[in-house]
Amino acid sequence: TAQAEALDNFLESKDMKIHATVALEADDEVLIGRLLERGKVSGRSDDQDEDKIRNRFEEYNRKTAPLKSFYQKQGKFHSVNGVGEIKEITDRLSKVIDSL
Repeated sequence: TAQAEALDNFLESKDMKIHATVALEADDEVLIGRLLERGKVSGRSDDQDEDKIRNRFEEYNRKTAPLKSFYQKQGKFHSVNGVGEIKEITDRLSKVIDSL
């Protein structure tokens, strides 16, 4: 959050601002399953270890997830359901982006 505040201040000094943030969201268990599958195909060891994946999620929830509230308070946060077929997700993203 402190970095986001600093970024807002910096952009304001340049007469610029963030107009919106868009987040693809999915349940952690769905994402863990996706990453484990990716690990099988890619060979990435960090995507083959569920404990490492869960640790990454804990880091995200501790350090990055608070930005959701930060941008919601400014009316700049837009959530998109990240579960489904690629075309469905793309359509959802397009609708949000087009509305901006």
